[in-house]
Amino acid sequence: MDNEAYVKLMKLVVSDNDVDATMGLRGLQRLFAEEGVDFAGAMKYVLSHIDEVKAAHPKVEAQEKKGPAPITLSGMPQTRVPKNGVVELIPPGKTEGTHVQVQGAAVEACDVISLSMKDALVAAVLNKSRFKLKIVDIKNGRGDIIESVLQAEYEREGMAPVRVWSNVRGEVAALATVMRQGVKTAFPELVA
Repeated sequence: MDNEAYVKLMKLVVSDNDVDATMGLRGLQRLFAEEGVDFAGAMKYVLSHIDEVKAAHPKVEAQEKKGPAPITLSGMPQTRVPKNGVVELIPPGKTEGTHVQVQGAAVEACDVISLSMKDALVAAVLNKSRFKLKIVDIKNGRGDIIESVLQAEYEREGMAPVRVWSNVRGEVAALATVMRQGVKTAFPELVA
């Protein structure tokens, strides 16, 4: 196993996310099996020689990270379309939220945008990750922009972006401007 694969595997094993840690342990079990080593026996050996392991590999205390406070939302964010051309972003536990007035082609797509924003917000809360709304241009073989996509991109490594809406560049940029402000107002703890 090369060093890069080893580092990725260990990041999974020691992750605070249960799904990642389980995947990492399964990968470690597979690695031992491929080498012809009984995983349970190897772990028993390590535990029976724990003093030697501690001496050879002392735990390094992580330096305190400076940065934004951890995400502590309890409950799930909601979205709705209270009237045509408006997407409402509702924090958990509240019945009303921030109204985002959309313009142009986005008015006709309010229902889709509302559901997609809910997906983006719920993904952020479930994975305890801040996000940014970014515009990504899709180009054809000649390099011409054929479509622009507004998507939520997360700080947490390995998270796939959530697509909010696509259209021509100007329409997507207009939506991005108002939606970024709406998220910043309704969910400041989720903004990267």
